[in-house]
Amino acid sequence: MAMRVTNSTLYRKYTSAVNEVHSQYNKSMNKVSSGKAYESAAENPLAYYSGKRMDNEYQDVLSKKSLLTDIDKRLYQQELGIRSIQGTLNSKQDNAASRISYILNNTNNETSTTVGTIRDDLIQKQQSMINDLNGKYENFYIYGGNDLSTTPFALDYDAETDKMILTYNHKFSGDQTTTQFTFELEEKGDGYNFTLTSGNWDELQTAMGEQGRVDIGYGSIYDTETLLDTYTGGLNFLTGITSDTMKRAGGAYNQADFEEALTNSAVGLLGQSIVTMNKYMKQLDGEAGGISKEDFSDKLGNVLNQIEVTSDKLGSVYSNIGNKTQQLETTLERLEDQKIALEEQYQNKLGADPFESIIEMFAYQRSYTASLQVSSNIMRTSLFDFMR
Repeated sequence: MAMRVTNSTLYRKYTSAVNEVHSQYNKSMNKVSSGKAYESAAENPLAYYSGKRMDNEYQDVLSKKSLLTDIDKRLYQQELGIRSIQGTLNSKQDNAASRISYILNNTNNETSTTVGTIRDDLIQKQQSMINDLNGKYENFYIYGGNDLSTTPFALDYDAETDKMILTYNHKFSGDQTTTQFTFELEEKGDGYNFTLTSGNWDELQTAMGEQGRVDIGYGSIYDTETLLDTYTGGLNFLTGITSDTMKRAGGAYNQADFEEALTNSAVGLLGQSIVTMNKYMKQLDGEAGGISKEDFSDKLGNVLNQIEVTSDKLGSVYSNIGNKTQQLETTLERLEDQKIALEEQYQNKLGADPFESIIEMFAYQRSYTASLQVSSNIMRTSLFDFMR
């Protein structure tokens, strides 16, 4: 009977000891995997809660970095779009300006076939600009302003009727349906004009006045105009009319000035050129609706003169976005420095020494293994042990 009591006591002590070693082994493995010296506040209350505060700051830094990196990449895509459109207009080889200059030469505009070749090339270039304006970063349209989910632009041209329609689609915050604005290229005096033919002018001003202000450490959240505006709507970009200008206009911006700016935009200038060439082709082919060679030369000459002005305007928009990008990158560098500093502080305050942690883990592993081996000797009891 006494032997039975002795074995029961021994088993309990052994089990308790093995569980303790196993617990320490698990804790040492967690220390190696997490890099943390303490698992709970009870182990070192001051260090633990200090680490919690640093961890909150660290997560805040990571969150800001993620947001600003996303914005930075979106702005970069906007820069690429502007650069592409500016290049198509008059910077790249075989650009629109060079093609217009070529066809203005009297030796190159004698047949509708030659003029038609240049016209078709400009149609492709114009559509390329529309594709740039419908550019996306991940799932967002970069020139949609506050509406990142709707394809902003569409362009239709009917060579038979010389009807060119530019459509701008925008979904306002809270709306379930998309609002559509259409602009038709119409003859006006000696030239052409993109006229708003469908859609409310006040709503269009509202769309062009939308902003995406973000606090990146500059300015004051109590004065939103001092914060960085990270959105650029396609119509703002085309016309050079900023959202600030539209907002300051207080709903009384001049519609005629806007239409003139759109007409003289990169898309508008190519539109004028395409329609002019198409009408001249009709005259060469003896069809109705044609224009004389003199009108052809005058209209294209005016377009060619305006291209340099429009290109400079695009350069200003490009520079403005570049300045925003520079501010973002400066902030991202500051956040990266802050992230590294917090990591060092955290390691010094709560971090476990990796070498010591690994040695400790292997020591507990050996102890645990040895404990299991000891069990084979302790547990060699049988019915005869209880009969003594």
